[in-house]
Amino acid sequence: MTTAVVTGDIGAGKSTAAKLLAEKLSCPLLDADKIAAELWHDDEVKKIFVSRWGSEILDSSGEIIKTEISRRIFFNIEEYKFCNSILHPLVMKELGVRSEKLGAKSKNLVIEIPLLFEAQANLLPACVIFVAANFETRSLRCFEQRGWSIDELKRRESFLMPREKKISMSDFVIHNDGTLEELKQKIFSLNF
Repeated sequence: MTTAVVTGDIGAGKSTAAKLLAEKLSCPLLDADKIAAELWHDDEVKKIFVSRWGSEILDSSGEIIKTEISRRIFFNIEEYKFCNSILHPLVMKELGVRSEKLGAKSKNLVIEIPLLFEAQANLLPACVIFVAANFETRSLRCFEQRGWSIDELKRRESFLMPREKKISMSDFVIHNDGTLEELKQKIFSLNF
C-alpha cells in the first residue's frame, strides 16, 4: 500500500491538496483534524481537560467550547504542549487503526496530518507532501476562512516547528499560491 501524508503551512491549502491527491490515486482520505475533533466529544478526553482547566471549558450541554481550548493553548506554550501530549498519541493511534482497515480495501491511502512533525508521527514508509504558500496568500486565506488577523496567524505559527525544518523533512513540496487548477496540475503531476 502506498501511503501519502499531506502536511504544510497554516492556510496553504492542505485539505484541498489532500482531496485532490486522493482523487488522483482513487483512494480513501483520512483527516487527523477530523479525528481530533471527534476526540473532543470523548468523555475520558473531556475529563482530562476539565481536570486541567476547569468546567468553564464546557458548554451547558457538557461539550467542549473550542474557543476556550484555543484561548488556553495558543497563549501558553506549556498548555499547548500539554494538550498535544494528550491528543497527538490518541489521534495517531486512531489513524493507525483506520489505516489498517482501509489498507485491506485499497492499495493507496492519503492522510492529512497538519501537525505531522510536531506530533512526531512515525508513518514510515509514507511519502510526505508539504503544501506551502507565501505568507501574504496564507494570511488572506486565514482572514477570509477563519477570521484571523495577521497577528493571530503569526502567534499560532510561533508554536510550530520552523517551516524550513518541516520542508527539509518532506519528500515533495507543492507551492500553492495560485489557482485551484494550478494546484490540481501540480498534484496530478506528482510521481512517487
